[in-house]
Amino acid sequence: MAIARMASLTQMSMPRLAHMRRHLTLRNLIAIIIPMLLLSACSVGDLSGTSSTSTTGTGVPSDACVGGKPAPTSSGDLGTPISGGTLSGTVAGDTPVHLNIALNVNRQSLDACLKSIYDPASANYRQFLSPSDIAKRFAPSDADVAKITQYLTSQGLTVSQTYKTNAALTIDGRASQVQKAFNVQLQNYTKGSGTYYAPDKAPTLPSDLQGIVASISGLITNTPVNCQDQPTQGPFNCQYIRPSGGLVMPTASQIPAHSSDVNCAFATTGTPLIGGGSGAPLLTWNELRSAYGLDKLAQQGYDGGNTSIGMVEFDSYATDDIVEYEKCANTYAPGRLVNVDVVPGVASQTPVGEATLDVELAAGLTGKNTKIITYNAPNNAQWESEFQDILQRVASDKQVSVLSISYGDFEQDLTPTYRESVNDTMKLLATEGISVFVASGDCGAFGAGQFGANVVDFPASAPWSIGVGGTDLSVDAVSGARTSEQVWGNSSPDKTACNNTWGSGGGLSGEPSFTIPSWQKGTGVSNSYSNGARQVPDVSAAAINISIFFSGALPGVGGLWLMTGGTSAAAPIWATGIDIVNQALAAKGKNPFGGVPVIYQLANSSNSNHVLNDVTKGNNQYFQATPGWDFATGWGSPNFDQIAAALGA
Repeated sequence: MAIARMASLTQMSMPRLAHMRRHLTLRNLIAIIIPMLLLSACSVGDLSGTSSTSTTGTGVPSDACVGGKPAPTSSGDLGTPISGGTLSGTVAGDTPVHLNIALNVNRQSLDACLKSIYDPASANYRQFLSPSDIAKRFAPSDADVAKITQYLTSQGLTVSQTYKTNAALTIDGRASQVQKAFNVQLQNYTKGSGTYYAPDKAPTLPSDLQGIVASISGLITNTPVNCQDQPTQGPFNCQYIRPSGGLVMPTASQIPAHSSDVNCAFATTGTPLIGGGSGAPLLTWNELRSAYGLDKLAQQGYDGGNTSIGMVEFDSYATDDIVEYEKCANTYAPGRLVNVDVVPGVASQTPVGEATLDVELAAGLTGKNTKIITYNAPNNAQWESEFQDILQRVASDKQVSVLSISYGDFEQDLTPTYRESVNDTMKLLATEGISVFVASGDCGAFGAGQFGANVVDFPASAPWSIGVGGTDLSVDAVSGARTSEQVWGNSSPDKTACNNTWGSGGGLSGEPSFTIPSWQKGTGVSNSYSNGARQVPDVSAAAINISIFFSGALPGVGGLWLMTGGTSAAAPIWATGIDIVNQALAAKGKNPFGGVPVIYQLANSSNSNHVLNDVTKGNNQYFQATPGWDFATGWGSPNFDQIAAALGA
């Protein structure tokens, strides 16, 4: 199955007093107005999430998060397979198979807890849980986990990863063992240029186990709808994870002799002087810090020190590239980069730019004492199960308060069971207070890469992710301050191929279970396109004219300063900014930012115009930017210093 990487390494968002029938004395008027003013002032202060209990979740002050163990089920249906291709035989019995098994978390109890955690009127507001809290309150018991583990190992399968949440297991084995354990036959299919396997029917388990397992990821390896966003360069195949854009490549004759050496002056111009997609200088760490208020937080002593930023990566990076970038940004320190190989194999891959973009943005926008943790899995056909492995690992470890994801696939490429299972894992992360920022895609309103066909990308469309769209940011040449911002959208798109150049992804989810959440409301949210489905994106940030330092772009040429973009730049900008906000909140005894409902609470607060930059110009090939929320940029771009202040820092 194809998963589109959102990196466009390209060419280039007082209550009114009731009428009084009688005269008020000055004293009476003061007695009425002062409390109302105080209430008005609290419209933002109430979002502070002051820690009245430990953020590890012990001693949660209300019954809403007491939880409940999963109820037994009788279905045994763990997901209906998608095929749609041409049957071409059965899978060889010795074929390696990698599975992520989602265990049956009590959804009703978890949803009630989430509602309480993100309700500003609740005593549980932003009182986040620990992995062990989730295991004790919502997930199968240790005895049930041991029971399913014993069954799987008795079938010859290896349980290669367990999780502190008791919410999943990672399994490895051979096709013959998987087929026996789940009563299926894995069959080979061809579809277009892709090949993949899928089960002949929905998997089942013995009746005494079917209440423990909710779904299985990895029995299907690929169901590409199309490859219209296929990049024009690189060794990519639709059945694997692929970048959805290409670097701006100067020719060998254009490259100055010294450009393979580190020349920090080239960071604002590119190598050679290639300019930006809108004719503007490239955006470096300095411009992004100034435009989005991170410089003001740094002046207060907050630069992400002693925090950790998490990033999902199916790509590798060259450490030397990151170090050289950090030296130019004056943020280099040994030991900042931490690689967690959730599924081994990514280290052997040739870097193609995505991880470089993600890590460099985080490294440039934070100080020397911020850890950047990449949660890695290799580029192969087992990405669905590996992606769940990564999300479950982040929830189990709880080493980060933010997670950036620059990858996605078209919703219709994935089974409903898989989409729901990933959103369930997103709920666990939100329960723990981990903010998950997901690139919304770079094919504008047409996420499947077919111009004119309105489709959104997943997991940005998952209700419990924070979908991040893209903008075209302009800054003052001297101060770096934000001067204007519009939707990132290609004014002359090549309608035959997206190649991640069409613009900011956004639109309506097509997954029936992804209905518009109760907290997704505010000016612009309800509009003529609304149909009751989840709407994307939630926010946005700069997604074009971004400067990175990347080696290996041309054979025989060293590292170059190159122009990049895409919503895979916007997602790590938001993740990094909220990580710094979390540092400021912690210094004031406040809990972390948390999940996507907080975005909408801020957007609907009395000072929303200061917290977010409303983007009202441009379009994403279909949806126009409008005042308030819109399908091109969500609520707009951040003022991180104001976000911190609004939450009580």
